[in-house]
Amino acid sequence: MTALLDPWSDADTADFGRRPTPFRHRLAGHELFSDAALAQLIEASPQDHMHVNTMPRDTDDPHGWREGALGGLAGEKVLEAVARGNIWLHLQRVHETIPAYGDLLDALFDEIETRIPGLHTYKRSMSVLVSSPRMNVAYHSDVPGQSLWQIRGHKRVWIYPDHAPFLPQKTREAIALQRTMDTDLPYDAAFDAEAVSYRLEPGDWAHWPRNAPHRVVNEDCVNVSFTTEHWTADHRNAYAMDYANGLLRPFLGDRDLPRDPQGPAFLAKLALAGAHKTVRNVFARKMPLTIDFHVDPGAAEGFSDVTPYRIYK
Repeated sequence: MTALLDPWSDADTADFGRRPTPFRHRLAGHELFSDAALAQLIEASPQDHMHVNTMPRDTDDPHGWREGALGGLAGEKVLEAVARGNIWLHLQRVHETIPAYGDLLDALFDEIETRIPGLHTYKRSMSVLVSSPRMNVAYHSDVPGQSLWQIRGHKRVWIYPDHAPFLPQKTREAIALQRTMDTDLPYDAAFDAEAVSYRLEPGDWAHWPRNAPHRVVNEDCVNVSFTTEHWTADHRNAYAMDYANGLLRPFLGDRDLPRDPQGPAFLAKLALAGAHKTVRNVFARKMPLTIDFHVDPGAAEGFSDVTPYRIYK
């Protein structure tokens, strides 16, 4: 079987998941990311697997992030609007929409696991991103382990340390509990001095520690990329600690609690997190999103404002 990834060093293997690390892949010309395949994927993706967003190019304030909808457009027309406009199209869980993406996702992780002794991943997921020239994504933190894979175009990503002040423990817990958005972080331009930054071109991919805050800015070209998410036993344990600590915080003087994933305290927190999530999932409801624009290939920015309305995802 042809390798999907370029060779990497023993140091890269040791760094995987511990610090930001760049790699190379061989997917830049893959048929699943052609315009025809992307148009088909857009049309096949259900609404609750999709986000259509815009944000002013001259700000990194996450409150400027707006939610839109395709408005019934064909995939080809959506790509046309992205090329000329200011749109970030996020197609989530594409492996559930078209099985071929799932086959690719599994092949990638099978290859990664063969290169990293002891690595076992689960709950793997893939999302495809198609975005306009100079579009940016604000400073944010993701919950699962994550990698960014560049297919077309060029972008720059900044990756920040996964601790305070870049990611306060209280905010990490709130994100784990879904009590705050992953963009509700205290970004300061001075943080950039401590960031690791990569210019991603076709064939590049980058991986970083779970939760590490990051932001992205496209260069003056359409970008096609995809993200992969995954979990490991270590990820699960750290997440459970953050989840349980967030539940306990109001009762213990609002202080930071230990995050060491071992010993009796850890086992008790693991049980607390598991029980709370089980109950919460029973009563879970879809989240409301306010749509205030539709994609419009004839508009200067690729979209037109509409009377706001709500959908649920």
